Amino acid sequence: MKLAEISDIVKKNIPLHYRNEYTANAVFHTHAGKLLSKRIEFVIEMAPTGHKDIRINLVDAIDYPLVPVLKSLKDEIQSLDRKGLLL
Repeated sequence: MKLAEISDIVKKNIPLHYRNEYTANAVFHTHAGKLLSKRIEFVIEMAPTGHKDIRINLVDAIDYPLVPVLKSLKDEIQSLDRKGLLL
């Protein structure tokens, strides 16, 4: 399974300026060639050292090993954040 995109990203309104919470849909290409959409939540938190910590919660269950899925999601979220697309 390969990550196609993260779509429908919605930022939650929280009062902390160093923490951003989002909901989104993660779209994956399955081995059968179909598209599979799963709901996710993720948090980007700025540490006092300047490092950004990303935590991901899969809202919908997924029938695939979690480590490669979470790695691909984290890489894509970091890329979106660097490009300034997560406001």
